[in-house]
Amino acid sequence: MSRPLIATIIFLATLGCTLFFVWQVRGIAVRLGLFGRMGDRHLHSRAIPRLGGVGIFLGFCVGVALSFALPVTRFPIEVARIVLMLVAGMVIFFVMLADDLVELAAFPRLLWQFGAAALVVLPRLRGLNSGIVIDSVPNPFHLRVTESLALPLAVAIPFTLLWIVGMTNAINWVDGVDGLSSGIVFIASAVLFVHTYFRPPGNPQFTISLLPLALGASVLGFLPFNWHPSRIIMGDCGAMFLGFALAVASIIGGAKIATMLLVLIVPLLNIAWVILDRLRHGTNPMRADRRHLHDRLLDAGWSQRQVVTAAYGICALFGAIALLFDKRVKFYVFSAMAIVLVVALVVLVLRGPTRAKPERGGHAGGSSPAPGPGAPTHQATRVHAAREPSQERRSAEGVR
Repeated sequence: MSRPLIATIIFLATLGCTLFFVWQVRGIAVRLGLFGRMGDRHLHSRAIPRLGGVGIFLGFCVGVALSFALPVTRFPIEVARIVLMLVAGMVIFFVMLADDLVELAAFPRLLWQFGAAALVVLPRLRGLNSGIVIDSVPNPFHLRVTESLALPLAVAIPFTLLWIVGMTNAINWVDGVDGLSSGIVFIASAVLFVHTYFRPPGNPQFTISLLPLALGASVLGFLPFNWHPSRIIMGDCGAMFLGFALAVASIIGGAKIATMLLVLIVPLLNIAWVILDRLRHGTNPMRADRRHLHDRLLDAGWSQRQVVTAAYGICALFGAIALLFDKRVKFYVFSAMAIVLVVALVVLVLRGPTRAKPERGGHAGGSSPAPGPGAPTHQATRVHAAREPSQERRSAEGVR
């Protein structure tokens, strides 16, 4: 069986299964009343069922299982790494599913994220053929494609842990508008698939490419239900799992750090902006407010579809740069991004602190706990209590 045929079968089967799973989960959520409850000040016309992430997770598992059922030859070390990815991904999924249902505290969520990442990373202590670790990064002092900077194990392990947890939360933080996080993950998965399916020339990583292929197909099967106005939201179990799976898939066959940093520019800039802005105001970065970039655009009069379309375009553009240009160009792009961040920070400081806008539907005395690492996002309102501005309210509000 040819490689294109195998890839096509996995993609279509995963897409079809995810569509079915999400459709079924939505019906179950409606029957059980699993909606994100809104605060008293939230003006909306309908509640939206949660737990769309269940369908995404199941669809991805079907895709990976199918890749093992088809004639795909893998080395034992790759099989072991995929098993680690699935086991750790299950930990993230089920913990965050419990969080969606009963609301866990922020700090335990963060500990679980690091614990799941440790399941993937710490086996490296047994030897070079164990675990998944970023043991080298592009060398900024030698921009030839073949040059890389080796990381000692004492640096590689914590760096990889931060990479996985950071990526997990980057997707969760941007999950605040209908279709935003799911579409970004699809674009990133597509870029990663192309990167591994065709590269390196002469010896592409075909078996590795099936992971982002299955991930992209599963999130694409969810997107029709999540496009504005959404009929279901993925919840933390979906957003956190997608971020975790994308983080691990990007390093399981050799780190594609530069590629992922470029294609995920929107979530990364969102995190940088929010943290810097909150610190500038002297507030805890884990406290809720409406400083996310998509919140600013919505407040400026953009519609949800305009915000999502712009984010898609930016991610696709930088993803194309990552695929079409060599490390030298990527380095220049990184440098430009760093300059933009520094300029933005200077502008923020010169403007001085301003009063943060309170959460709509929040407590009268201030904002409620918010999405820091491991914390819920704007989209992830709880079944029992509203925390940050939710996607459900935005879906009801429409264009603002």
